[in-house]
Amino acid sequence: MKPSGTRQYLKAHGITPRKSWGQNFLVGPAIPERLVQGWDLQPGTGVFEIGAGAGALTRPLLERGIPVVAVERDRRLCGLLRDRFEDADDPDRFRLIEGDILALDPAEHLAAMRRVTSWVLVGNLPYSIITPILEWAIAHRERFVWAAFMVQREYGARMAARPGTSEYGSLTLWAGYHFRIEKEMAVGASHFWPMPKVESVVLRLTPWETPPVEVPSAEAFERVVRAAFAHRRKMLGGSLARALDLSREEVLTILRNAGIDPKLRAEQCDANALAALTRAWAERR
Repeated sequence: MKPSGTRQYLKAHGITPRKSWGQNFLVGPAIPERLVQGWDLQPGTGVFEIGAGAGALTRPLLERGIPVVAVERDRRLCGLLRDRFEDADDPDRFRLIEGDILALDPAEHLAAMRRVTSWVLVGNLPYSIITPILEWAIAHRERFVWAAFMVQREYGARMAARPGTSEYGSLTLWAGYHFRIEKEMAVGASHFWPMPKVESVVLRLTPWETPPVEVPSAEAFERVVRAAFAHRRKMLGGSLARALDLSREEVLTILRNAGIDPKLRAEQCDANALAALTRAWAERR
């Protein structure tokens, strides 16, 4: 008789979490069921899953007939996934890729699923590599309608923060330039094994058809934002010069051209203000 749940499959395969990889397995069925039900994926939509783990989310997707391309770098878990979903051994229904998502170009794997016309990207992301995976998602965002990532609550708060809050920073603006960010649900630590010391949150990231602010380039905006927040407690008039290789007089001119008070701190500036600063800096260069 086959195991009946995620925790049982892990036990049957003798798999314990790798602390060095930040593995915390989502083991209860409640959260995956709620997520999949809430996503209400339509026929023709497939799911590209980052870090399938022991298949907690893969299972309800396949049970609803949703095609899945699952990526997992842990060879032990790949064996578990093949065992757990052997009944789904149809290349147009389920494909398992053993490898590192950061080294993967999804194009050929998505194209191979012939009945899928649109894709979404999902994953329960280890804290240590959330930012590199976000960079990967940004690079490939044109291939996905939206993404849903489970991240640590503190990281999620930084991504979705408002100006003037302690969480607001360069991550907020960088992620928000590429995606509209919405909170889907909070996930308590008790839903994981081993139980982490932090709570989690699921965020929906939808690529903008047009960026929310006008800047010369994403790279220019990122550089200015990082420079502004390099010393977030300092006033902009005194914090930008070194980061942008400018004199104080040049910084004051740029801020004046952007309509920004030099006495403001970066955390007091919204995306529109920092976009204006980026444009003024690019013109000055």
